[in-house]
Amino acid sequence: MTELDTRQGTSEALDTDLDEDTDDNRMAHYVKRDDVLRSAVDGVPATALCGKKWFPGRDPDKYPLCPVCKELVGLAEQL
Repeated sequence: MTELDTRQGTSEALDTDLDEDTDDNRMAHYVKRDDVLRSAVDGVPATALCGKKWFPGRDPDKYPLCPVCKELVGLAEQL
């Protein structure tokens, strides 16, 4: 299984393909560790398992875990 990491970020870029990141919908997401690194180094948005696209940058421990990401990880562990 691919190594996963949870990261929370904001979508402050001008890219219109990014998901809106407001106080009402901030959550921690499961993201491939390589995607988090690529986002930091190359400045490209990361994509969570649930499909959310954003720039990781916040402490994921301060936010609830995305229920869709959690369900997808649970399904993958059952395989």
